[in-house]
Parts: sequence; structure tokens; C-alpha cells
Amino acid sequence: MLDYNSYNIYYAHQIRTSLKKVSYSEEVLAETITAKESNSSYNIIKRIFDFTLSAFLIVILSPFYFITCLIIYLETGSSPIFEQQRGLTLEGPEFRIFKFRTLKNDNLTLKQSAHIFRKEDLSGLVTISGFILRKTGLDELPQLWNVMMGEMSIIGPRPLSLWDLQMMKEHDPVLYNRRKFITSKPGISGYWQIYGDREKGVANLIELEEYYEKNKSFSLDLFLIAMTIPILFFTKHSDAIIGKYKEF
Repeated sequence: MLDYNSYNIYYAHQIRTSLKKVSYSEEVLAETITAKESNSSYNIIKRIFDFTLSAFLIVILSPFYFITCLIIYLETGSSPIFEQQRGLTLEGPEFRIFKFRTLKNDNLTLKQSAHIFRKEDLSGLVTISGFILRKTGLDELPQLWNVMMGEMSIIGPRPLSLWDLQMMKEHDPVLYNRRKFITSKPGISGYWQIYGDREKGVANLIELEEYYEKNKSFSLDLFLIAMTIPILFFTKHSDAIIGKYKEF
């Protein structure tokens, strides 16, 4: 039996091998979508699992929610929960995503960065509590409400702001159009969130999301959840504003 590290190495190898050999065409993705949509048992199990886990975590983490919201309010004087319209494409469904507030003025700075995956120019606006939340990825925890409401999944492609989607559509139209074939619900964590490289930009995002779309399964979802846990505990979260592996 493969141990935990062996699974990690195995899946990482599978990603690299597949991305070298396969450039998914629209026809291949269309066939994949048809096959996955017919797998209703997977979708049902995934939805039951998402609802159950998100509801459970919301309950047991309620003291953390309360303390974090209090700290953010005292630090910023604003609502501790930041809301933003996001989606996978501009043409697809949009929803209001919830996050812990981490910037001194989120509404003012939404459109000040010209990059999708690197926004270090906003690092000076990150609060003290916001730095810790972003470094661990815990700023995403309010999205458990999105999962419970059926707008998101625990594991899935990364939802982007409408501003970032507009930039992607203008600067990378071919890659943007490929994202229209992704049918999975947006996820709090996922293949790109764990294995993605912000330096490689949109191409890396689309390749990893297409890989997940083609190979998604309940066992793969469980593996990605397991791989998310060390990121939280060892503060290895890759963040657009504060970067990755930055020391306190």
C-alpha cells in the first residue's frame, strides 16, 4: 500500500506527465464533460459530502469565526466579512463569495492591480491579522457558507473576480474560452490551489483545471483535501498579495 507521501508523489507525477502529453482540445473537453455529467452518482455523493462537511466545520469552528471577526473589526472598524462577485467565466454563473477581510480598504483596491495572480503591490494594505489569515489560507474559511448553499464545492477550480476574468478574456482569449468547458463547481481548494504556479500565469491555471475536470473522482477529491491540511498547519499557502513561503 502506498503511504501518504507516495500518493503525493504519484499524483504530482501524473500531473506532470499528463500536461506534457495532452493539450486538451475543445472536442476532448466536450466528450469529457458529457461523460462526467452522466456520472450522477459522483455528483450526488460529492454534494452530500460537501454539505455535511461544510455544516460540520461551520459548527465546530464557530468560536474561531467569532474571535477572528472580533479581531478584524477592532483592527479595521469595518465588517469582518468581505464579499465579492466571482465566477469561472463572465458568461457563466456568478455568485457572492465570502472571505475574512484582510485589507484596510478592500473596495478601494479591487481594481488597482493589473495582474491576476500576482498582486504584491497591494501588500502594504494587508492588516496584521490579514497577513496571518492569508499566509495560512484561513481567510477562505467563510466560503464554507458558499459550499453549504451549493454555490461552491470543497474541491474544484479557482473562482476569480469579475475584474480578473475580464483581464483574462482580453489578454488570453484562447485560454479563457477553454475555461468555458469546465463544469465543476468552484472550489475552496483544488488542483491549482495546491499545485499551481502563479509565475506561469493563466496557462498553468487552465491546464491543471482541465486535468481535474478530466480525472475528477471522489477518491481524488479526498486526496486533495488531505493535501490541503498541511498547507493550513505549516502556513504554506500561496497568496497573490503576500506571496508564498514568506516568513513572519
